[in-house]
Amino acid sequence: MARWPIAWVCGTCLTAGLLLPVEQPPPLRPRLQVEELFVSAPDLHVIEGRIAEKLKNGTAVAIDYHLALFAGSRTVARRRTFERFSFSYDLWEENYTVSTLRKPRSAASRMTAREAERWCLDHLPMLSTGLGRDEEFWLRLEIRAAQTKSDADWLSDDGLNLGRLIDALGRVDERKPDQWVREAGPFRLRDFPASGRTP
Repeated sequence: MARWPIAWVCGTCLTAGLLLPVEQPPPLRPRLQVEELFVSAPDLHVIEGRIAEKLKNGTAVAIDYHLALFAGSRTVARRRTFERFSFSYDLWEENYTVSTLRKPRSAASRMTAREAERWCLDHLPMLSTGLGRDEEFWLRLEIRAAQTKSDADWLSDDGLNLGRLIDALGRVDERKPDQWVREAGPFRLRDFPASGRTP
């Protein structure tokens, strides 16, 4: 008879443990290298669905990446960085090639889908200069598959047209383009270890 209370207590403890909230990794994980911030997004997979299908059908796909930093205000970005990446797929080698479209151009090939996604984020630096070590800041990453040539109006060899880019990002597209948004924070520069890893 004495076994029942013990079993009940053990079962209750196990159930309670299962119900405890599990700490989830942030949707954006920043790291600091010298004076540049970079982000990773472990749960974000761009090369899937329609985009993967287009690539494997031999069509190159352009994707716009926009990283914004907010400090002091969550509504007005203090700093932004942009890049348009061109993705292609080698049907014979069964791997991906990615290149930047702004000068100076960079490219990498023979990558898996996950490696190609990480490569893009590793080529989207955000300057941290001007941020106080104790100042709170937030990061917002927006990614969108380019739809038409008109979307390229904000990006050229001469530079960026910020007004057109913000308009393009905020515009509702009836074609429902593939797009993703991830946000995280607050962070402080003082919390980043000297090695540059995520705090």
